[in-house]
Amino acid sequence: MTGKMVRLKALWGRAKEILRENGLLVLLKSSIMFLIIPFYERNVYYLFKYSVKNDANPNEAILKLKMMDIKCKVVTSNMDADRLESENFYFRSYPTDHNEDRKTYSRWLDQGAIAFCTFVGKDFAGITWVVTSQQTQDSLKTLPIKVGYSNKEAFGRGAWVNPKYRKLGVYGFTITNRDRFLTDMGISVLRNVVHSTDKNGRALQKTVGSKRYGEARAKRILFWSFWEEILENKFV
Repeated sequence: MTGKMVRLKALWGRAKEILRENGLLVLLKSSIMFLIIPFYERNVYYLFKYSVKNDANPNEAILKLKMMDIKCKVVTSNMDADRLESENFYFRSYPTDHNEDRKTYSRWLDQGAIAFCTFVGKDFAGITWVVTSQQTQDSLKTLPIKVGYSNKEAFGRGAWVNPKYRKLGVYGFTITNRDRFLTDMGISVLRNVVHSTDKNGRALQKTVGSKRYGEARAKRILFWSFWEEILENKFV
């Protein structure tokens, strides 16, 4: 299959997903934006703050899931991922919302992001990522959300749950294990950013008790980009 065909297939898949999750109106708006994006782009994001919990018990999450063969793997490098794949735990080649080209996850690991992957048996059930330094955030060329890395903060991103395991507590299980790891690293706060049209992303933030503290407005005109954070109160 040629590169152009792969791209068209990915776009078609994304269109169907937007239609299924957000409806026809959002799909039409997204289609119009796709045509003008080369010249102008404007997006609104919601900013969330999460207090890392160090007292959660992952065994409780297992009982709620009623899936005893569930496990969370912490992956800090592609070498770690290679070892997992040698045991038939695959996630880098899975085409999630953030990994449509099946190369993004490998790149994120190379640039220092940490993956927290949940498997049911050997089936990839969910994932979330954490960025622990400004250098990694800059390398990923992600959204320029303000994170106090020197003040025990980190940046959470890339959360995804396999559709067949949604509403079963998989994400809660993943973050319970993630929080234990982050506590050992001395991290107490996670900042997160979710697109205003991303219903699933907002739902995940609500599920774990994240607090919305403002919104960000991003604009791009040709080669110039602008980012503005508007906070809802000064205690953030």
